[in-house]
Amino acid sequence: MKTDIYSALGNAIRAHRKERGWTQEELGERASLHPSYIGQIERGTKKISLATLHKVSSALKVSMADLLLEKLPVVKTSEWESRILGMLRDKPDDLQKRTYIIVREAMRPYLHKK
Repeated sequence: MKTDIYSALGNAIRAHRKERGWTQEELGERASLHPSYIGQIERGTKKISLATLHKVSSALKVSMADLLLEKLPVVKTSEWESRILGMLRDKPDDLQKRTYIIVREAMRPYLHKK
């Protein structure tokens, strides 16, 4: 499962908004932003600027850091991922790099398939 920073940020904004019992319209009004834009931010489909993040955090009365530091979902690794990472942990950088190149070449036929 891939979590991108904009989705995580949107989830944090939504959680703080709902904690206050506000609709997207109410947050939009308080932040001087259109409600549909708030929805796009919360879904992670808009890449917001620092200025917009500041407006939203001010409206929610939380720091920008509070929104950015929300806990991301834990991504569970498979047994094989854990084994591979365990083999490489604490090995010299050059060995890690060579191993990466070997694995990348072995995986090349599968990298761009959907």
